[in-house]
Amino acid sequence: MRSEIERGLRAVQQATGVLPTGFRAPGYAVNDTLLALLQELGLAYDSSVFPCPPYYLAKAAALAKLSLQRKQSRAILDAPDALRAPTRPYRVGRPYWYRGTGILEVPIQVTRKARLPFIGTALTLAGPLGARLLTRGVLGEPLVNLELHGIDALDERDGLSELARHQPDLRIPWAKKLDAIDAAVSLLLEKGYASVRMDELASAARAGA
Repeated sequence: MRSEIERGLRAVQQATGVLPTGFRAPGYAVNDTLLALLQELGLAYDSSVFPCPPYYLAKAAALAKLSLQRKQSRAILDAPDALRAPTRPYRVGRPYWYRGTGILEVPIQVTRKARLPFIGTALTLAGPLGARLLTRGVLGEPLVNLELHGIDALDERDGLSELARHQPDLRIPWAKKLDAIDAAVSLLLEKGYASVRMDELASAARAGA
């Protein structure tokens, strides 16, 4: 695990000229060992914990379907106890879904009620109107962590037609996807939220701000 993390950090640094100070686990799946390694390696924060029951159930169902079809998947289903984790930034304990003194965790955003996912994929699938409704579900939170992937600005015409068979958001034209993301961000700005980078957030947390 340490080797994979170190190689990943170096790869990003070589590609961008910037050494990452944070980490996000593939599939949002973490454990105590991983989070301890991140802290040992000097990373300022992790943003992987996703306390979202609808997402967890959908992923579990998808993996169960593949298993019944005798198809293999590299996806990992996190421990269900992750759903008990705080929905706001916290220092991880052991186990990591409790508060402690470990690395700063900035959970993947969920809505205040029903804990619906508030991520780029959910917004693009919801469209502009649905995106604004989801955004209303996070208003009042001191921090709204909007996770975006590069693929949120792509569609099947970008050489991704095969992947689009399995990933519905790729069937939506990229311009419409960006309209949905813009609708969410515009509402946050209207309500007085300001944008901040994750490394800046981590620095403020270390300073006790």
